[in-house]
Amino acid sequence: MYVGPQSEPGEERFQLTVCTPSALAERLHHHPVLIGRHWLFVPELRPAEVGRWLSDRIAVLEAATWSELAAKIGRIGEWEFEDWLGGPEE
Repeated sequence: MYVGPQSEPGEERFQLTVCTPSALAERLHHHPVLIGRHWLFVPELRPAEVGRWLSDRIAVLEAATWSELAAKIGRIGEWEFEDWLGGPEE
């Protein structure tokens, strides 16, 4: 999926791996430990549904700059501490 200003500088490719349970089992059979930042698990591979799901999540993201927006897109897979600033107000 390409996101950003279309046909202009800043358009970037966002890539993730879509994986079904059977495909995951097969991968784990050959590689007992997998590390992956952008993995999306689905019961069945339906590319149109996955594309809509991602587009819906990207469409609601807002930021003041393209760099900030790109960082949010890259964090669609959330991690609790990624945005934590460590201040007492959080």
